[in-house]
Amino acid sequence: MRNRADEIRKRHEARLKGTASVKKADRQAVLADGGHPLFKGHLFLMQVMGAVCLFLLAGILFKYEGAAAVKGQQYIKEAFRQEFQFAAVKNWYEDQFGKPLALLPGGLDEKPLNKEAASQKPYAIPAAGGKVFQSFKSNGEGLIISTGEGQEVETVSEGYVIFAGKKDKTGYTVVIQHENEEESWYGMLEKIDSSIKLYDYIEQGAVLGRVSQNREESTGKFYFALKKGEQFIDPSKVIRFD
Repeated sequence: MRNRADEIRKRHEARLKGTASVKKADRQAVLADGGHPLFKGHLFLMQVMGAVCLFLLAGILFKYEGAAAVKGQQYIKEAFRQEFQFAAVKNWYEDQFGKPLALLPGGLDEKPLNKEAASQKPYAIPAAGGKVFQSFKSNGEGLIISTGEGQEVETVSEGYVIFAGKKDKTGYTVVIQHENEEESWYGMLEKIDSSIKLYDYIEQGAVLGRVSQNREESTGKFYFALKKGEQFIDPSKVIRFD
């Protein structure tokens, strides 16, 4: 009986050794063929070299002052100044492939409206009972809205938070990028709500913060603007204030 058990154990060990040898041979074959199929070393190296070459070319371009060089410099500067259109790109990706783009930040489990629907949906009022205290013509960028003290300021439409912090002219400010490629700006806030994070996707009516106090009249006030591309537009033309 013991001899029979020893024979069975030896056969089992032989099979295990054979399986290990096959797996080792497979791994060697994969490495000989250029690496793991999910990581092609030569392709990765080419991508790194390409990125380095582009970086060096950009550096060389900024060393010259010819007409062609200046034109290229302006193109690069403009590319860095422009905001990446998270909402528009995500919408295009979903239309083409039917699922969220995992590389884009914030709230991707919630599918936003498509671009056409977003452009047709009217903007909501950012603060209840708000009245225009300073018109668009006064500064050419936005409105200063007068409200009750401690009034909450809400986003006029869904979109991505592309700025949340302090600006020189408007203090605590939140900028939302919408799918119709417009931006809404909310400034002069007493503070920004703790739930607002950079690159988060937020719904229409989300609370951004509270108005700052207008000490002269014991009321509240905040700054509101709409921007299309590089140009500010008059919010009074698309939102009706009291």
